[in-house]
Amino acid sequence: MTLVRGSVFLAALALAACGNDSPSWVQVSEHTGCEALNPQFCPGAFGFTVTSDGRFMVGPATGGETVVGQVTEAERMRLSSLADAAARSLTSDATCDRTALFPGRADRVDLVEASQGTVPVYQINPGAICYQAGRDAAIALHDDLAALLARYYPRPFPPS
Repeated sequence: MTLVRGSVFLAALALAACGNDSPSWVQVSEHTGCEALNPQFCPGAFGFTVTSDGRFMVGPATGGETVVGQVTEAERMRLSSLADAAARSLTSDATCDRTALFPGRADRVDLVEASQGTVPVYQINPGAICYQAGRDAAIALHDDLAALLARYYPRPFPPS
């Protein structure tokens, strides 16, 4: 993992999106919120993004810090399969499961799809978890991305 500015990663992301053999999705990202924690100690507070070619970026933090790296090929293939499934099941409106949730917790997974742009496929709202893709596909994508975030998101971030 390398600490760099976000513009280098975003330029590489734009180049990756230009290929003809690309999957329908460009990137997935997760942003979390932890009301009881300083954002520096809340995994995902500054965002965690994985592109379709397996590169990831943590951040940018308030000061512009980022961490970039590469997931394993097995992780990339699993994520790609799940992101493709979510992209195929996108809906125009969100559906929600009403449920009791821990207060002060936020979580959102955005899928950037080639033809539809950014779609919030999974989002925790007060009293509900909402999906703008098939429920099972959205949950599977969230769970896999959350596992990658747990593996690659440094704590604290940004470093003290």
